[in-house]
Amino acid sequence: MPGYRSLLADMLGLRFIATGVPVEQIDKSLKPGDLIQIARTKDAYVYENPRALPRVMLVTSARKADFDAILANGQWPQGFDPRQTVLLDRDPPALPIGPAQPGSVAIADYGTTQVTLSVDAPRGGFVVLNDVWHPWWQVEIDGKPAELLRANVLFRAVMVPPGRSTVRFVFRPFEGLYADIGRRLKVARAKPAG
Repeated sequence: MPGYRSLLADMLGLRFIATGVPVEQIDKSLKPGDLIQIARTKDAYVYENPRALPRVMLVTSARKADFDAILANGQWPQGFDPRQTVLLDRDPPALPIGPAQPGSVAIADYGTTQVTLSVDAPRGGFVVLNDVWHPWWQVEIDGKPAELLRANVLFRAVMVPPGRSTVRFVFRPFEGLYADIGRRLKVARAKPAG
């Protein structure tokens, strides 16, 4: 993370920061107003990041980005706003468009291996869950399997149709491990002996 005043800190939802010294001594790039000091105790300075994004968002556009380049140079694409657009590591799926009305998404249940969301997406869109992406996560929309998308380099997303739906992200490590082993065995068998 390049610093406390960064898009990555905002997407991670880094809202509160507690330090033993003034935060400007840790992150020299901070300017007045980047973080708001909200408390001071004998042992700590407590700050709030007013730009921290929520854990889950509904956005209506997507675009392909080179995640390896973002990781290598630390630069997000020009004009990228995670409140409006999700970056994907491949061409975005075609989005069915409903009426142009605002939508919403809320966390209904949040656990370590399952996250359930209530979605109202009149136009359809992409639900972005600012939790770490891993291929062993799976996603369902109204109980039916959907495609898990790697979003904004390290997060999860799913395309949702217009209307109301329930989205459920489920971590299934045994299924993921067996699938990985199967893929590796298939690749190993396909290699010529030699």
